Amino acid sequence: MTDTLDLDKKGLIKRIMLFTVPIMLQGLLQSLYNSADLVVVGRFAGELALSSVGATSSAYAVLVNLFIGASAGVDVVASLHYGMRDDRGVKQTIDTAVIASPIIGILVMIMGIFLTRPILVLMNTPEGAVLEGAVTYLSIVMIGVPFAVFFNFCSAILRTSGQTKPQFVYLAISGLVNVALNLILVIVFHMGVIGVAVGTVASQVLSAILIFIKLLRSKGLFSFSFKDIAFSGKKLLRILSIGIPAGIQGSLFSISNAFLQSGVNSFGELAIAGSTATANIEGLLYVMVSSFQSAATTFTGIYMGAGKIRKVKHVFFTVVGLSAITGIILGLSAFAFGKNLISIFIVDNPVAIQYGYDRLKITFPIYFLAGLMGTLPGCVRGMGHSIAPTIISLLGACGLRILWIYTVFAAYPSITVLYLIHPISWIVTTTALIICFAIFYKKEKKRFDLITT
Repeated sequence: MTDTLDLDKKGLIKRIMLFTVPIMLQGLLQSLYNSADLVVVGRFAGELALSSVGATSSAYAVLVNLFIGASAGVDVVASLHYGMRDDRGVKQTIDTAVIASPIIGILVMIMGIFLTRPILVLMNTPEGAVLEGAVTYLSIVMIGVPFAVFFNFCSAILRTSGQTKPQFVYLAISGLVNVALNLILVIVFHMGVIGVAVGTVASQVLSAILIFIKLLRSKGLFSFSFKDIAFSGKKLLRILSIGIPAGIQGSLFSISNAFLQSGVNSFGELAIAGSTATANIEGLLYVMVSSFQSAATTFTGIYMGAGKIRKVKHVFFTVVGLSAITGIILGLSAFAFGKNLISIFIVDNPVAIQYGYDRLKITFPIYFLAGLMGTLPGCVRGMGHSIAPTIISLLGACGLRILWIYTVFAAYPSITVLYLIHPISWIVTTTALIICFAIFYKKEKKRFDLITT
């Protein structure tokens, strides 16, 4: 067992931070993929190209997050077997994840290519150049989905073993390739949205290849070999039964954001550009404040597997506290430099910048709530309960936002009213998730007490 995940080692805060910081940096790099696309097209291809790329973010997330989020099932299942010292169960989980993930990714890619235009039209993406550019960009980016799904499943395997640094290194390398290709294809070859899309796909292919080589070269339990493959249909069903609800939660957020994006789209091209810039800054913050979800899932799963139920409560308070502190520091810092950050994406267009700032000033001061909303489901899923946090997210984040758009926003159609639903949904959903954890923790503690008495 690795030093970071040693059940008998003291210093939970230190171990969670050592585990989480590389994940945080990994998520930051993944978000920088899209940000790099937007910065390059915004500065060298204009607001029209920026609007085209920006209009695709929610649509891409709706199509892909369901299955990328399913990698959470690998975390939970592998962690439970790891905590029980069940080496055979861990190997079956790893082999099943490696074999199944590219097949899942290919199916998502095919579905996504056919649904690209209908989803963008449904989101009220402005017709003409913006819509056509968005369709072109998203259709190309979907080619990289099998590699993105594969990378995330393999990343979950390494996380369970306590290894979080390799993924960061691989994303750093592929991220540099992405930026370099963006600059070359857009500035030198004037390929616009096609250029940044090709750069994104190339970086996803490279990161998938690097992480697969890592698994092939690894020794011991957390490795993969084509010899003696232990694929298990039961393990796949278990992974998907936990992971699909987690993926649904990610997709629900994306669906609700897609509805919000349709509201933004109704204000025109400059509103899309401004909101897109702020949304990408939010994305960078979100991956950092919600990175503790992986630690919550992994540590909770291992302690559950080892029968150390009281340690689960310690994990809960630790990840909640660390996520909140991180969110407060980052949110207030970003708020202080808001217009300067937006200006990285948008050059010399005060109207578009103001649209972005209108969103930023509402969300950033309390952005730590978004981090808690992202982190708390990991504590519940680590105990093996994945459906309940998904339902809460469905009602709190997705349902409430859609209801807001068709009631309050319909009655008062201003950009400020549209953005107010962000903090409202965070407060409602976070409160419900805390109650959910308390209920399941009490249930599991009672079950463990009966077993041990």
